[in-house]
Amino acid sequence: MNIKNGIFLVGLAGSGKSTLGRALASKLGFQFIDLDNEIEKKEGMTIPEIFQKWGEGQFRIFERETLHQLIAVEDSFVLATGGGTPCYHFNMDAMNEAGKTVYLDVAPGDLALRIIEDGVEGRPMFTSYDHVDLIQEIREMKSMREEYYEQAKIKIRDNKISVETIISNLNSIDA
Repeated sequence: MNIKNGIFLVGLAGSGKSTLGRALASKLGFQFIDLDNEIEKKEGMTIPEIFQKWGEGQFRIFERETLHQLIAVEDSFVLATGGGTPCYHFNMDAMNEAGKTVYLDVAPGDLALRIIEDGVEGRPMFTSYDHVDLIQEIREMKSMREEYYEQAKIKIRDNKISVETIISNLNSIDA
């Protein structure tokens, strides 16, 4: 597999970026990096705390800086981005230049179930604890972010995405 720098997983919250990313990195012998975890380590607070203290604008600056630092120093990695990462500060362009981007496109209803199961409180972009309202929030967010996600080199549309599916897609663009 010909990977210039890394593999970047993009998509909405709950699409499996972290879960699939860990498994994919393990299968490929790559390092797994969760961008939100890196931001939390660097800033010494959780993502919800950053949003509360400084707001989304400052969070997006931290996100861009952390992403660019990782691209500059890391090699052979799988990176799980935050759901909004591709949509700000030309981050999608940077990721496309540094490696392979994979859009994990999961239906809003399935995402809502996963988010409620994991706990909405850890996801500052969502406010609803009601399944129907959360589906609507997800649909609205998806429509705003879709143009960025669609810039990914690989798009996988499925509610049960597997590591094998991702690897197969990565291999097909190398061919």
